Amino acid sequence: MNFTRSLGLFSLLLLPILTFAAGDDRLQVRFREVDTLFANPGQGWMSQQRSPKGGSRFPCSVVYIRFNWVDVEPEEGQYNWKVIDDVIASWRTNGAAVSMRVMTANAHSRGYYSSPKWLFDAGCKGFEYLKGGDDPTSGGQRIPRIEPDYADPVYLAKHGAFLAALGKRYDGNPGVEFLDIGSYGIWGEWHTPHPAPVAARQQIVDMYLRAFSRTPLVFMSDDEVLLKYALEHGTGFRRDGVGSPWHEKNWIGSKRYAGVTGMADTWKRAPVVFEWFGDYQYLQSKNWSFDAAVEFMLKNHVTMINDNFGRFPPEARPQLERLARLAGYRFVLREVSHGKSVRAGAPLDVAMKWANVGVGKLHHPYVLRLSLSNAAGQTVARAEAKADPREWLPGEWEVAVALPVPTGLPPGEYDLAVALLHPADQRGPLQLAMDAPSKAGWYQVSRVTVR
Repeated sequence: MNFTRSLGLFSLLLLPILTFAAGDDRLQVRFREVDTLFANPGQGWMSQQRSPKGGSRFPCSVVYIRFNWVDVEPEEGQYNWKVIDDVIASWRTNGAAVSMRVMTANAHSRGYYSSPKWLFDAGCKGFEYLKGGDDPTSGGQRIPRIEPDYADPVYLAKHGAFLAALGKRYDGNPGVEFLDIGSYGIWGEWHTPHPAPVAARQQIVDMYLRAFSRTPLVFMSDDEVLLKYALEHGTGFRRDGVGSPWHEKNWIGSKRYAGVTGMADTWKRAPVVFEWFGDYQYLQSKNWSFDAAVEFMLKNHVTMINDNFGRFPPEARPQLERLARLAGYRFVLREVSHGKSVRAGAPLDVAMKWANVGVGKLHHPYVLRLSLSNAAGQTVARAEAKADPREWLPGEWEVAVALPVPTGLPPGEYDLAVALLHPADQRGPLQLAMDAPSKAGWYQVSRVTVR
């Protein structure tokens, strides 16, 4: 790793923003936490734009899309992956991954079918429904649409084949952040006027579990019976309806979810995703508290938030920025300390105090690396900490690393830098909420004399 900066410029940048506390032989450097709004992989605000051309309301590392089954498999066994691939490709240059949901009944569809016509031609039973009207959350144009009978063996077989093909193409793809377990109910939200038996609903969950073993899955909390089953099999969960007092009352700890053991700790192992019940104006029209909705998400350790919030007044922006900033993990290096000098051929013992000031955790594999570089910006030594940042839940964490200094290294001043990097370079380096100069994810934190 090369740092192309001059030693003099680094010194000018470093001294005003770091506090030094030195003992006789040890250097201690403390850093200020910053409120800068940025997006790290798998946390924060999720854009719903299929292309970055329109920009994003806040920095985002995840884009969320929903698509009708018919749009991706218009003819049986003939897949139009372009619907998904184009979104992945368009956001890749922005460093964002795509999350998605399959809809088999969509009350916003332009026509009769969300599941393909060929499914019903093959004998799958269905239910015609009317949904829509003035309430923007009830659907779009009020036209007849059809919902499949989810317990019909034809549906289970045909949709299972589709999900298997979807998994074959996208499971483990670094361009995909997570997948909703959709495919059931209006908008894939697991609520329908034509409920299927538990066994059929569980079969749908199992289809996803078989198709996606590497890409995280998230299950809708509307079906508390199957939610327990999904969580026991490693999924995260999502709530579409934040802002509604009814939803906030009927939540973890309520009678409805009493049987869903471990729900409160799901965030410690899998993503927790939230979506607003409606946009800001809709919440205001219902006299629902916007501030309460923000606190609900933070209290429940939100990882990512759908951007379906519409326009909002300037006074709402600080709360939204706070929500986007604290969702998921947010790492700060509070302090680093080490000997003022080290002998070539000996280890430099570095002690660090880290903090996760977000409300969630990191779900991607990342490694903590340290480096020494010379005045020309060339890396002369590296080390990797044994710590796993995925274990850094909100709070303080101490890490010690012995950085080997090569034998024969010329005496002089060397710069110490730290970085949190994806081991396979499938995602970008993590941005840290600390006031220190950085380049390409490496934060220059101190200097040491090699003798």
